[in-house]
Amino acid sequence: MASALALALALTAAPSRGLASDNDGFYDRFNGDLVLTLEANSGLLESPSGLRPYVSVAARTRYLGMIGLCLAYDRALSGPRTDALWLATDFRPFMAARINFDMQHGPRWLDLTLDSIGLDLGVAWLRPGEPLRQGGGLGLVLGTGVELPLVWRDGRAVLLRLEGRWISSHPWIPQGTGREEYLWEAGIGIVVRTMVLARVYGRHD
Repeated sequence: MASALALALALTAAPSRGLASDNDGFYDRFNGDLVLTLEANSGLLESPSGLRPYVSVAARTRYLGMIGLCLAYDRALSGPRTDALWLATDFRPFMAARINFDMQHGPRWLDLTLDSIGLDLGVAWLRPGEPLRQGGGLGLVLGTGVELPLVWRDGRAVLLRLEGRWISSHPWIPQGTGREEYLWEAGIGIVVRTMVLARVYGRHD
């Protein structure tokens, strides 16, 4: 984590023009410092009620594409009400590792796919709107995903996402649902990606 943040600060402090080449292993990802994505996913969800289809939507923001936040909503399409609103950190350390070990030589699709591997860790609100410990309540969320670039231009892109996620609540959580329950999710979806120059840190000439 520390090395990724150090790299992020160093890259942000550098002039953005020097990072714009498509042949330097960065692929125009530092034309802006803040990455914004919207995604729609669907797949299968396993819970105590059985295996069912689900859909999810999510919005993500990441500083230099490496660390940020994700806000998402997941919902089962059949059976008893099973949905969750969750907020998590989105950490993607592989770009920092790849650059540190001088592995930014392509092909582009492989570099971008490796860099997209991430970890989501945060808190979920199961069955939002229902009373705490009476069906609704807080739980934990742990997820991962990888994104394959379908279209990429100047750091803006359309990507194919594969994801997996675990959401759980336990009786010992004071603001939990009041019972032991879990959700296992595996899905596929589409991500739309853009960048903005927010000047979160330092100067961009």
